[in-house]
Amino acid sequence: MTTPPTAGAQGQTGLTVTPSTPVIGAEISGLDLRVPLTPALRDELHRLLLRHRVLFFRDQRLSTTQHLSFAEAFGPILIFSGIADPDPDHPGVHEVCGSTVGWHIDASSMLAPPVATVLRAIDIPPTGGDTLWASAVAAYNALPQQLKQHLHGKYATHSGGHRDPGTDRPLVAHPLLRSHPETGERFLYINLAPWEQTHIIGLNIQDSAALVKRLTEEYLRPEHLVRFRWSPGAVAMWDNRAVQHTGTHDYGNHPRRMARICLARFHHTRPTATPATKPPPAPMTG
Repeated sequence: MTTPPTAGAQGQTGLTVTPSTPVIGAEISGLDLRVPLTPALRDELHRLLLRHRVLFFRDQRLSTTQHLSFAEAFGPILIFSGIADPDPDHPGVHEVCGSTVGWHIDASSMLAPPVATVLRAIDIPPTGGDTLWASAVAAYNALPQQLKQHLHGKYATHSGGHRDPGTDRPLVAHPLLRSHPETGERFLYINLAPWEQTHIIGLNIQDSAALVKRLTEEYLRPEHLVRFRWSPGAVAMWDNRAVQHTGTHDYGNHPRRMARICLARFHHTRPTATPATKPPPAPMTG
């Protein structure tokens, strides 16, 4: 993998890239997201997203239309079914009131989950309300080799919290070990959300719970995390395949409103590295 730039490094497009940690996150300055992206600038941001997993842009003050335009430069917007009170004038833009507390991957219970999420601050508390992200690539790389071998070929369930008897929504299972389609990097793919009740296919309840607990501990090591303090107008964009995130609720009764857009896919998805091993099989339902 390419070595991340040093703090304040400036690329060919004039962007200033300041890594947040050695393994995940970077603040990007030197651009106005209200201005349509050129193909060169879009491709540079895409490259930086693959490298750093999550990008932060401060002082942007986007309107909903500008938020959509920025996201659509990278790929088509994912329109979720069953979302309460969607904005008919801006399909695919969802208001998030409060904080979603609990590590999770956005919409991983879909057969084809979103590839990326773009989140902007609308009304943030004066203190608190940070968001944290964890790197799935760093989590995989830190696993003991014996544990990697144990996980090979295993699948974990992703329910999105839908476990009601009689539901016609299928239960989805994705491979625990996956290869990134663009970088070839191996990563750990398990949704740690407390509402998931994740189960490892083929294991009994006790053994599955023990393995999920072990993977949670491995995944959420402090060195795998980045924490972002929101500021007015800030925007975060992350690779939903290679990270998971959690909000915090440490701001009392102050409003916290965000707007979220998910991307169904990228316009130009090209592998940038050859996977070291054969990719795991495609997701299955059961």
